[in-house]
Amino acid sequence: MNTYRLGILLTLVGGILWGFSGVCGQYLFSLGINSDFLVPYRLMLAGIVIVIFYAFKEPSTVFAPIKDIKLLGEFLVYALLGLMMTQYAYFYSIELSNAAVATVIQYTAPALILMVICIKEKSAPRILEILALFLAMLGVFFLSTHAQISSLVISPKALFWCLVSAICVCVYNLAPARLNAKYSVTLTLGWGMVMGGVVLACYMRVWDFAGLNGINQWLAFIAVITLGTIFAFSFYMIGVKLIGAAKASLLACIEPLSAAFFGYFWLGTKFVFWDFLGFALIISCIFLLSKREKL
Repeated sequence: MNTYRLGILLTLVGGILWGFSGVCGQYLFSLGINSDFLVPYRLMLAGIVIVIFYAFKEPSTVFAPIKDIKLLGEFLVYALLGLMMTQYAYFYSIELSNAAVATVIQYTAPALILMVICIKEKSAPRILEILALFLAMLGVFFLSTHAQISSLVISPKALFWCLVSAICVCVYNLAPARLNAKYSVTLTLGWGMVMGGVVLACYMRVWDFAGLNGINQWLAFIAVITLGTIFAFSFYMIGVKLIGAAKASLLACIEPLSAAFFGYFWLGTKFVFWDFLGFALIISCIFLLSKREKL
């Protein structure tokens, strides 16, 4: 297998694992575990593994991102408003709705990022970009209302946290520009996860929760930490290196499809025509935005 095909394969596997992770979270929530318990441990444990890996790989620079006083503010915004809030809002929205809907609505983030960039650069969006934004908004509308304007098919609280997740993805992508230019993206991610996990664990007082009970809960929890975080991100980053960020981001759109697939066949999540239309509209938004660099 050549490197290009390997990059495609690893990127697809990474996206599939992200979707699977969301469904594992949904499964845990159905058994009484909540996001207040799951997310702090997910962030802390995955972050610690990444940092330990770099401690052996590059011991001289492992603490560099958190010792950089000039970039400390950027790091805190990235870790707390970006990583921590993205993960908490995402899993809490799964708890309130389901993995497929939460994942797809989170994928409106590229359209929001586009708006921020246009405002920052004081440039008008192109017609294709306006169309992509419209499709994203229409997709959210169909997912949340099933075309019934007078009612929501998911709770207002669930829709709110889905949108918070998408907004925080923007922070996660845009905030650490100087950090990622200066240090390893993965190392910064690891420290960000540790920081976000510790803060959230203290705020949620995770030691007061009963914890996991039974082999099924432990397996799903371990899958969220390993398959859905460490391996998924690692595979995706290798894919970015081998085939480029633009193609990798497109292939990662398999994540909401993966969440819908595992949710349907494993947990019996039911979808109707309007759900599938919403999925298609939001994913088509990503494909349209991918053409931005080519125009």
